[in-house]
Amino acid sequence: MKIFIAKLPYQYQEADITELFAPYGEISSVNLIIDRETGRSKCYAFVEMPNEEEATAAITNLDEKEILDKTIAVSQAKERPERSAGGGGGGFRGGNSGGGGYRGGNSGGGGAYRGGNSGGGGGGSYRDKGNGGGGSYRDKGNGGGGGSYRDRGSNKGNSDY
Repeated sequence: MKIFIAKLPYQYQEADITELFAPYGEISSVNLIIDRETGRSKCYAFVEMPNEEEATAAITNLDEKEILDKTIAVSQAKERPERSAGGGGGGFRGGNSGGGGYRGGNSGGGGAYRGGNSGGGGGGSYRDKGNGGGGSYRDKGNGGGGGSYRDRGSNKGNSDY
């Protein structure tokens, strides 16, 4: 069972978390979440315990336990929803365009940074590094076509900015 631990003290390390859960049974993994930019703990972690009864006992006994003047929260981790790898949809300021995306990445779909009222739109975006066409930085026209603000791909058409 995967367990979520929140509100951990900043100074807590993975070894401390292992020590905290060890009395309740076997631990398969401990993953303390660290901020990439600062290198500091984000004060939450995940622990995996293969035995469900032991994991349930750990949750019951450790939830709302006070550690270094902080009350931690321990619960069963919820499954993260699947992330879509596809493009299109959404967008920074899609307006009435079809799709859109602040940064088009490597997909051909999407509209533009400020799609305005364009009817077509596909491809292109504010910093499009992909190979699709269409869209533009501030395309307020009525169709697709055009490139993008920083067009680094190929087969784009004209750059609009």
